[in-house]
Amino acid sequence: MEFGEAHQAIDKAASVDELFGVLRGLRDESGLAHLVYHATFVPALDKANALLMPTYDETWVQRYIAHDYFSIDPVLLAGRRGFLPIDWLTVDRSSKEARHLFAEAESHGVGRHGFTLPIRGPAGERALFTITTNATDEHWHRWRFSHLRDFHLLAHYFHDRAMRLANLRPVDAMRPLSPRERQCLEHLLRGQAPGQVANALDLSVSAVHAYLRAARRKLECATIEQAIAKAIRLDLIQ
Repeated sequence: MEFGEAHQAIDKAASVDELFGVLRGLRDESGLAHLVYHATFVPALDKANALLMPTYDETWVQRYIAHDYFSIDPVLLAGRRGFLPIDWLTVDRSSKEARHLFAEAESHGVGRHGFTLPIRGPAGERALFTITTNATDEHWHRWRFSHLRDFHLLAHYFHDRAMRLANLRPVDAMRPLSPRERQCLEHLLRGQAPGQVANALDLSVSAVHAYLRAARRKLECATIEQAIAKAIRLDLIQ
């Protein structure tokens, strides 16, 4: 499933269950082992692990919950603290508990490699979007670098839709984007860096950054990736 098709499917989902189905379909069509969306904290509920959508085997999901692996999973702990993508190969597995957790996860078909994208939402919510695969080391490293941007945008887009379908984020009026703000977002969506955007629009790099900051504020997004995903969902850019 291409990114454009994926975000259209996400947009068409009319319930959390349908959105979960989109995640399963994306897993099947992408050839990945699994995908997981996990809202770790939502202020509207004031509790941890507010929403969980894993495509893992149900036996593993129930075991993970029953044994409260939330409290020892090094990927989850790193994702709650950080902002940068997490390659599972880099997380600390020095403790006996962590080694046991990863061994048990592998035995349940979680996947040989994993990559987790932390999400910070505009209303203070926090979430994680995880991709796993059984690919070889060489193929995994090559694949993840070429597809990371698409999945980063997809993660924010999915999160935004999940929050709204679960009624966990208020729908507020939004100030319209200016033509320049839309143009800057569209050029970023096409994979251009701010310097390239500046050349294309005959602007200074500082002006491009100013337009992007303004767009992010108007869209009430914590990151520019989230702003792009939200602008796509609202048909503000294409």
